[in-house]
Amino acid sequence: MGAKDRHVILLVSQWCPTCPHADALWRKLQQEYGFKYDVLDISTPEGRYWVTKLMIRSVPSSIVDGKLAFVGVPSEEEARKVLEEGI
Repeated sequence: MGAKDRHVILLVSQWCPTCPHADALWRKLQQEYGFKYDVLDISTPEGRYWVTKLMIRSVPSSIVDGKLAFVGVPSEEEARKVLEEGI
């Protein structure tokens, strides 16, 4: 599976001061790699689904292909590695 075939979900909340930084990073990489990217607020039903399924306790949290990849803002290098090699 190549990076363009990945699906990244970023879980955020309105009160999170670092969530916009994580969003900016994933949006930049999405433009480069072309993977599917969704931002979900944890207060929505879709967001709550992932919080419950993966027992997420902090935002921002990045889910790649249905698996929790990062809590917090990953470095660009870490994010690229997960996109290119998987979890």
